[in-house]
Amino acid sequence: MTPAPTTGVPMLNRSAVVIGHEPAFYGWLKTTGITAEAIEQRREIADRVVYLIAACHFPEEIEEVVADVFEAIFRRELTAWQPDERAWPDTADFGLFTRWFTVDGMSLVADCGRGRIEAEAE
Repeated sequence: MTPAPTTGVPMLNRSAVVIGHEPAFYGWLKTTGITAEAIEQRREIADRVVYLIAACHFPEEIEEVVADVFEAIFRRELTAWQPDERAWPDTADFGLFTRWFTVDGMSLVADCGRGRIEAEAE
């Protein structure tokens, strides 16, 4: 990590995407037996997730990287909301991903936290 010259805040060698959920995703969840009440409770806690991706400088690059890693993001999102893989759609392709999720890309990521970044156990 290289500190920004004037702020002392390190910039990460990553970009980020914020994944949100479209109404179609919530509609599918309801077909798997998850109640609307459970969905609302969960949305209050974590309705959007930030994923770090390879460093990108242009929006087109972010789109390309997301197309390369969407399967991992899709799997993580499905697991978080509906852990029973038998309920998952038969085809979890990029088209479905783009219908179920919003993707907001950010090319620069700064670390204002203290201490080391550590991965939590899954």
